[in-house]
Amino acid sequence: MRFRRRQGATVIRRRPLLALRALPEFARGLGRQAAAVRYWPLWALLLAAAAGPAPAGAADFTIKMATLSPDGSPWDGFFETMGRDWEKGTDGRVSLTIYPGGVAGDEPDILRKMKIGQYHAAALSVSGLADISRDFTVFEIPLFFRSEREMFHVLRELTPGLRTTLDEKGFVLLGWGYVGQVHFFTNERARTVEEMQELRIFTWAGDQAMTNWWRQGGFKPVALAATDIVTGLQTGMIDALAVPPIYAMSVQFFKQAKYFADIPLIPMMGAIVVTKRAWNRVSEADRGVLVDGGQRAENRIFETIPDIEQATIKLMGGQGLEVVPIVGTEVEDDWKRIANSFADDMRGKVVPAAIFDRATAVRDAYRQRQEAEAAASAAADGSR
Repeated sequence: MRFRRRQGATVIRRRPLLALRALPEFARGLGRQAAAVRYWPLWALLLAAAAGPAPAGAADFTIKMATLSPDGSPWDGFFETMGRDWEKGTDGRVSLTIYPGGVAGDEPDILRKMKIGQYHAAALSVSGLADISRDFTVFEIPLFFRSEREMFHVLRELTPGLRTTLDEKGFVLLGWGYVGQVHFFTNERARTVEEMQELRIFTWAGDQAMTNWWRQGGFKPVALAATDIVTGLQTGMIDALAVPPIYAMSVQFFKQAKYFADIPLIPMMGAIVVTKRAWNRVSEADRGVLVDGGQRAENRIFETIPDIEQATIKLMGGQGLEVVPIVGTEVEDDWKRIANSFADDMRGKVVPAAIFDRATAVRDAYRQRQEAEAAASAAADGSR
């Protein structure tokens, strides 16, 4: 597989899912920073197993995949390897070209261009997926999951239905992606809900519904363009923002927002999708190769990102970031209460009631099984 890089049209064989809705502006205005490349050695060590030699040979059909993730972020290796798997598994009949960092536009632009055939595939965040179907907003409920294991279980159970939803909208799901857990980064120390409510929190300009949602929760949202975040932090227009640690490091937000609220708010999920129009250009046998490659990429992401996230937090801590403990302290219940209030308000308004209830039922059944297994194990230990 021949990964190449061009200026202007910028064709790069790289990059993955999910990022925030305004990540293209991040990538253009902030993202393509040397800082992202500076930390590549750490990520490369953690991702080395994902790399492999590129096979030679021309491709009959080159799938053009757009994504918002900035250059130098950890997902490069996952997607490069997926492309190599495709080309090798199809004997060169299918190859992959990746357009990263928002060069194809933001996610509404990407989806529009996919409809006209300019791009064939995309690695989309939940925000982009929600433009296809509101069912994907189920992954934006705060503090809905207790652990990543619980989250992955619910995702697996919801996958058949979400796959069908995408199919009905003209897309094929190749694999899920994961950026990590969204946390608050603040320029003032904030541990309690009340302290966080005193801070001016960045929200995406144009997303009035989310701005109103924050305000109704007693917070102080400030809507800004993504390119204004650093200036906003420097000038005091905003005091806080919520992003995954890996992304905060890649664009150096932690240099201004030096406090890390150690409570995971939501998982930043995403997916690799291809249009059915492009899918139909691939033979039945080669489609299996694409699905297998997407699934392997998903497995690598789920297995590796949690470790990268923890390494990232430690690295930022060594450069001045202060971790503010919340989980396991006396203030955690207050965060849970306001999150539950937010969740109740989201049902039917932000998240369709059917998918909300389905996810809740799956999650609660999982918790009951885990608790029953723990109780049985404790009883067995006590009888010895």
